[in-house]
Amino acid sequence: MVLIPLKAKASGITVYNGIDYSSVYDFDYYVSRYPDIAYYFGNDPQGALTHFVTFGISEGRQGRENVVVQTPAAGQGPLSGFTVILDAGHGGRDPGCVRNGVYEKNVNLSIVMKTKAMLEAQGATVLLTRPDDTFVSLEYRYCFENIHPEAVFVSIHCNALARNTSVSGMSAYCYMPGNEKSFDLAACVYSGAVCATGAKDRGIKTLSDLKVVYYSTIPAVLLETGYLSSTAEFPLLTSPEYQDLIAAGITNGILTYKAMSEL
Repeated sequence: MVLIPLKAKASGITVYNGIDYSSVYDFDYYVSRYPDIAYYFGNDPQGALTHFVTFGISEGRQGRENVVVQTPAAGQGPLSGFTVILDAGHGGRDPGCVRNGVYEKNVNLSIVMKTKAMLEAQGATVLLTRPDDTFVSLEYRYCFENIHPEAVFVSIHCNALARNTSVSGMSAYCYMPGNEKSFDLAACVYSGAVCATGAKDRGIKTLSDLKVVYYSTIPAVLLETGYLSSTAEFPLLTSPEYQDLIAAGITNGILTYKAMSEL
């Protein structure tokens, strides 16, 4: 399947790298905040619905990834009809921070899967950027967000410092300008997780340039659940019981956010 550089097409250019794209696709979805990223939502020449992203055009690297479209059945409960995208940070060849033989990517995924189960028990439709130990790029992640305008996005991470083993606590990141609902989501999810776990409150950063929140067109928050480098928090973050508390707090936060959104 040919992938069209929509950035070129949107500016009236129909030939790119010697290929004429003028009548191949009809696309109706494009996010332009980051000019080196092209998002696609449309039909290929065979009529199949397709979503994908190209990136790195100006850098000459032109990475391309198909974006998996997930359509799980809606459940019953207070979150019925509400869609949540859960993003387990890192994955595959990207382990995230590593402490005492524990990879952040695995802790993130464990928390995400626990949160998924709890949200679905409340009737939510849950989509995952990665359901297993797979590498997916940042470009893939925020393309995935932006092709689901009905959803909210929660990215799960752990923090770490190179030498300091005493710093601990949770923090959250969002980008408010032009996306004020992101702060509402961040406040609900963050306060839910802090209250459920009793973790130190390190606050919400509202002008984050972290790509999965900065380039999002839907309400989005990145939650740093704690420090794997912390002597005190490492055994907690690697504990299934503590991960359950984090997941329960996120779920309570989503319930609160939905209730607020309906006022």
